[in-house]
Amino acid sequence: MNRRTFNKMMGLGPATWALSDTSSLVLNSQGVSEDQVVRWPSKTYRRFSVDMHVPDWDPRLLGHFDPAEHVSTIVRGGFQSYMQMANSHVGLCLWRTKVGQMHGNMHGRDFFGEVVDQCRRQNIHPIAYFSVIFDCWNFQNHPDWRILPAEGETGILEGRPGIVCPNSPYRDYVLACIQEIVGNYDIDGIFFDMTFWPRVCYCPHCTERFRREHNAEPPRIVDWDDPIWRAFQSAREHWLLDFALALTKRVKQVRPITAQHQYSTIFHNWEFGVPLELREACDFVGGDFYGGPTQQSLVCKTYIGLTPRRPFEFHTSRTTPGPQEAVRQKPLDELRVESGVATIHSAAFALIDYIQPDGSLNPKVYDLLARLNVERKVYEPYLGGELLADVAIYYDKKSMYNPSEKGVPITGLRAADHCPHRDAVIGAARILSGGHLPYGVVTNANLEQMGKYRAIMLPNVLELTADQAVHFRKFVEQGGVLYASGPSSLNRLDKNGARFLLEDVLGVRYKGTLGTQMTYLTPKDEETKQTIWPQDNFSFDGPMIHAEALPGTEVLATVTLPFVSPDAGNCINVRFAQIWENPPALTPGTDPGIVVHSFGRGKTVWVSAAIESGDWLVNTNLVLYLLRRVLQKPYWFEVDANPAMEMTLFHQEENRRLLLGLLNVEQLLPSIPAGAIVRVKLPSGRQATQVVLLPDQKKISFETQGPYIQFRMKPFDVVAMVNVEYQ
Repeated sequence: MNRRTFNKMMGLGPATWALSDTSSLVLNSQGVSEDQVVRWPSKTYRRFSVDMHVPDWDPRLLGHFDPAEHVSTIVRGGFQSYMQMANSHVGLCLWRTKVGQMHGNMHGRDFFGEVVDQCRRQNIHPIAYFSVIFDCWNFQNHPDWRILPAEGETGILEGRPGIVCPNSPYRDYVLACIQEIVGNYDIDGIFFDMTFWPRVCYCPHCTERFRREHNAEPPRIVDWDDPIWRAFQSAREHWLLDFALALTKRVKQVRPITAQHQYSTIFHNWEFGVPLELREACDFVGGDFYGGPTQQSLVCKTYIGLTPRRPFEFHTSRTTPGPQEAVRQKPLDELRVESGVATIHSAAFALIDYIQPDGSLNPKVYDLLARLNVERKVYEPYLGGELLADVAIYYDKKSMYNPSEKGVPITGLRAADHCPHRDAVIGAARILSGGHLPYGVVTNANLEQMGKYRAIMLPNVLELTADQAVHFRKFVEQGGVLYASGPSSLNRLDKNGARFLLEDVLGVRYKGTLGTQMTYLTPKDEETKQTIWPQDNFSFDGPMIHAEALPGTEVLATVTLPFVSPDAGNCINVRFAQIWENPPALTPGTDPGIVVHSFGRGKTVWVSAAIESGDWLVNTNLVLYLLRRVLQKPYWFEVDANPAMEMTLFHQEENRRLLLGLLNVEQLLPSIPAGAIVRVKLPSGRQATQVVLLPDQKKISFETQGPYIQFRMKPFDVVAMVNVEYQ
């Protein structure tokens, strides 16, 4: 369907779509320049939104929505910005529109506009929310716009959300809606939710586009060794980015306000088709996460390196997430920890509430949230700076798949499937945080930031290009430390046979795999033996890489297979060593399992399996030992504290100070107050003048201890922040 046909069907003239004269629209922004408008996020750390995914089939639904009371309740909670829904996953419009279908229970009222007016009156930044792709109204009214899974429409008709394809004329519909919203309302920004592929789409629009661009049929079998499948996956990512960039471009053409897209999906697997480059369509990045402090801290560190502007946003709900959950309030102590994750990363904290069916809010909730915001507000004047860390975890979005998922038909959802790289990244984050090794994150989209770190971890990286390998080789040559696990840097598509792109750097040559369900590492040197003591072998659930150690490497452990293959033996043929276990062979193997190698001025550690994925204490001890063996002190900081305490350090050079954040992330709440002994390294040539506890400005005594200054933190319950000032 072309644009003219769409306009005629919707009763729209060409002027509705055209941008031939945007001067009147720009005047609506009251002559404010883009630089002034996009500045609003810089000091706005307490942000809020309310889910209103409510249809209109019953007159009571949203029937008592009162914009003035709604906004005043949110303001009473202590928030600085409010993201009001212009539409929802239902697809009905809450603004006065000539393009879409207005919510029937609005009875012609412009509820979105009334909320924006109330935000201006009550001195809170109005932001628009717009749901894309999830749109029940367009799904119902435009069947040819629907996402079409491989198994046909039966795969999308059973659930509540109606999903439509961004390659269809739906794209023009969204652009027209944007022009209405951004052109007619005095908002400061717009947030596009659900910018991802909920399913792999084989609709006529996607099929025709792939044929046109690649002269091939979209494949329906997952095969990461098939160039057509890989081209199709790349096309899906390109199409999504193209869609997002078009939306953001239209926003900027109409009015110079901020635009952002849901960015939490960068940690989902391949199926969502979201590239890290989605950040190019965002003034700052943000998204909602519910995986606990370790995951949320990892997300924040990843966002620090990816966001075009600071602060980025960390979203989460004020209720306990669940498939049917609507009222279970998170305890205040849990919200304090989540808010603390944002605080110690100098991030904006965006809470999400839900609307009651009649359109009202629970006022008691906002008394609780006001208490949370009072605690957070006092730290806001001190936030910002550059994250200081010694180790970077390398997160590779192209590696977000399961290589064993090969030859599998495209049916059903796989968003929660096992991703070996993601498991290893999260495991590495947990180990570094608990071991108090200062860490950050580098991705395949910002490799240029690698030079800020002394060590890089490649945790089970499945995809690495030759160009990327050049960066890592140079990093080690110039004195950096590289930790690589499992198949990291393996080019399995080389026509001459699979090989490590970093073979000379890591000191090992790829030969294949060893074992099946269970394999072991057997230490060779005394220090490695003591690290896993009293164990004599280290177990791993799965196969390991079979490799050959190159001359000049130091082998710290070898790969040992089980006494009998885990696949052998049964209740009749009892040829196994233990009926419930698969113990290691009595004679250790000889193939290298852990290798240390010098390359240029740097060092590398290679481990034949992603041992960082396991959450056992012995895994933590072994990974930390290997890193500390090759990454010498001093680090940016050291902390003598429980592993449940996380620390971050930001350099605010313009203020000649370091901002130190401590977060108590005990799993059992409320947190038991805990203290710490902290050692901080100052920038080269600087001397500390004072250490100040925030926000009370109480001085803390400190002493010089080698390359560090050292001071003691008295017990605190959730968050503590300190300024280390220097000259």
